Amino acid sequence: MRLAVCPDCPATRNSVFASLVSDGSACAFRCIALGARQPFPVDWLVTYGMALVRRGVVVRQRTDARGGATAIDAVGAGGLLPLGDANDPSSSAYAAGDTMLCLCPREPLRAAVDAGAPTSSEMLALHASALDRVERLADARSRATALGRVAAALCALADTLTPPRRLDTIPAALQQRDLAALMALRHESVCRALGLLEGSGAIQHGRDGIRLLDRTRLEAV
Repeated sequence: MRLAVCPDCPATRNSVFASLVSDGSACAFRCIALGARQPFPVDWLVTYGMALVRRGVVVRQRTDARGGATAIDAVGAGGLLPLGDANDPSSSAYAAGDTMLCLCPREPLRAAVDAGAPTSSEMLALHASALDRVERLADARSRATALGRVAAALCALADTLTPPRRLDTIPAALQQRDLAALMALRHESVCRALGLLEGSGAIQHGRDGIRLLDRTRLEAV
């Protein structure tokens, strides 16, 4: 059993779930790695009640009756990843790049929540943060132009991808095709929009990802 807290533990980083991580017994979370573009196993919805992203980025999707998948959310390091319901096959997710997750089985999570505060209040706060992220991305998706969608999405991701930190660089693990899926755009449209934003001095596209240089200019698009 693992007694020591991992140095990059997403729970201790955000000062949550002490009863599940560092109460002197074995950590209730299980660390599992996923390779780039690897989908989440369906049985995770049955086994686990919650996941925290330890490293990397995860894209959440909804799948319709015809099998078409729509990206609805992107979760970075420290973020809560809602796993949906075992009876809801429309919920799915995949790792945008190499990813490490900390997953909590349903039973210890239920016991901690039933015990009351602080675990229950921490769960509510993390779900509220996840909901804010989804709403910000939905707002970006509603913009009239591809350029407006991409600019708004970059601002939303900078603010919400790795709570509570605010980023100045969108990590390269979130690729252009992921951004296109999140904004319901063609990959070519995202490439064109990023080129225009870079040409205007609003962003810089490099090996580490997309760096936001002029937030005011992005918000004005």
